[in-house]
Amino acid sequence: MRLYIYKAAAVRVPRRRLQQLFDRITSSERGGKGGVNIIFTGDRELHRLNKQYRRIDKTTDVLSFNLDDEAGEGEVFGEIYISVATAERQAREYGTGLADELLRLSCHGLLHLFGYDHHRRDEAAEMRRREEKYLAVAEGR
Repeated sequence: MRLYIYKAAAVRVPRRRLQQLFDRITSSERGGKGGVNIIFTGDRELHRLNKQYRRIDKTTDVLSFNLDDEAGEGEVFGEIYISVATAERQAREYGTGLADELLRLSCHGLLHLFGYDHHRRDEAAEMRRREEKYLAVAEGR
């Protein structure tokens, strides 16, 4: 799989760490030949997408869209939208750096693309366990 990064908001993306995280997750969770687009944008775009696709009239930090489970070479498997403004607020709230928060949100979005969810307590625990595992590797722990 290939990672494509798009910036619709001014942000310094930790590209090397993000690529390492992406490679680790995609090799562990699913092979495949399609690409994943990660779009770093703002609250307004996340609000619009959240309202349009989830019928929730507010912004959010990350949204994932699985576009084609059987995506081949040159096709898009999924897209992840991340609000940089929300990531900045959460980084301050959690006492982390913006780069770490962007990695956390990217990890969360990727796991959604691979079928993980957090609607039920057991699902949430499994998704959180996988996030921690992948982020520990991305942070060199």
